[in-house]
Amino acid sequence: MSSCFDLDDAIAATASAPGPGVRGIVRVSGPGAWRIATAGFEPDRPIDESASRPFVVRGTYRLPGLRPGLPAEVALWPAPRTYTGQELAEVHAPGSPPLLSRLLAHVLASGARPARPGEFTLRAFLSGRIDLTRAEAVLGVIDARDPRRLDDALEQLAGGLSGPVLALRDRLLDLLAHLEAGLDFVDEADVDPIGRAALAADLSREADALDALADRLGRRDRSGDAPRVVLAGPPNAGKSRLFNAMLGDDHAIVSPLAGTTRDTLSAPCACDGVLVELVDTAGVEAAGDAISAEAQARAASEADRADVVLACSSGDSPPIDLPGDERTIRVWTKGDAAPPPPGDGPWIVTSAAASTGLDELKRAVAAAIRRRESEPASPTSARCRDSLLRAAASLRAASGSMAAGAGDELIAFDLRSALDDLAEVTGAVVADDVLDRIFARFCIGK
Repeated sequence: MSSCFDLDDAIAATASAPGPGVRGIVRVSGPGAWRIATAGFEPDRPIDESASRPFVVRGTYRLPGLRPGLPAEVALWPAPRTYTGQELAEVHAPGSPPLLSRLLAHVLASGARPARPGEFTLRAFLSGRIDLTRAEAVLGVIDARDPRRLDDALEQLAGGLSGPVLALRDRLLDLLAHLEAGLDFVDEADVDPIGRAALAADLSREADALDALADRLGRRDRSGDAPRVVLAGPPNAGKSRLFNAMLGDDHAIVSPLAGTTRDTLSAPCACDGVLVELVDTAGVEAAGDAISAEAQARAASEADRADVVLACSSGDSPPIDLPGDERTIRVWTKGDAAPPPPGDGPWIVTSAAASTGLDELKRAVAAAIRRRESEPASPTSARCRDSLLRAAASLRAASGSMAAGAGDELIAFDLRSALDDLAEVTGAVVADDVLDRIFARFCIGK
């Protein structure tokens, strides 16, 4: 990846999802990107190469060996206000994989080289368009496999991590400049003394804030101390009876009347050697009153935050759309009363009344949890947590020195240490091998 740090050449890659689609995209970035992207392109109107704002032009590509021409749109962005900070172009054409492969080959023959994994986002970072935490957030959005992880990545992409860190760095730089001015110009009358007691308290609060941020990063890949397994489904689907059966105890109120469960109920549950937090929720239905609406909102929130969702159905519950993501295990409850519809699988068939299918269900839950725990942690969580904790420790040391009346040299040393650690978080100071590890996880074209 180190050879990718040179920004003096143009790179190109297919930037749309693999496989056929209505539209496919070939992206080009770097010096001469406009010229490369429009080689062999016959626009419907002249291209203004001096344009200062992005624009789109329609036309036809004349590709070697392809008859007739390929209809396409070319979007052109002038530097430096682009994603990569460089001249940028995108060719939008029918999303046929053979056509896109031929179009990309034509672009490469016109002067670009193939982009490596993550190289577009790497260039955005190297050109100062985004900091390293936002670059990692792009990867988080790409890799997100459930709503909770997507929300975390989008929050980080919007500056939820780098914003507070950069603001703190600015405040610490101002304080360090004031301290060092006092050291260098101790005899100058216009260098104001610092209110040490107030600043010591401020630094202590900033350290607490960094600890909280580090703790949040540490918990990012886990919604609680134990994985959350949420029972979801329509009213009268047997969720509460299954909840009790899995626990081996009567925690939830069970009734033949639909809608008995109105609030969430949770308890620890051992599933094939994995301890989980089992959560029973209200049946999914149209809200009839304010209390029902709140119950539905809580049930939806629990399902969104779940590590595993047990989507429950039965023969005497109304049909409902079941989520189809990899967190979901489809459970047919009341299997002693009626089997699941033929050909509508796969189901894990259980019966709380007959105590059947429970061991199989628990094994499936444990397997799903183990699969999720084998996924790599958020790159930002793994990379930044220690830096934030070291910065917090340096700020506490500076706060203690300031409160004890220590010399400004010692306080300045601790502040510089904290600034160095925060610089590692945002990527203001970063080693090439760290960039290699981060961007090697990206896909090509991003």
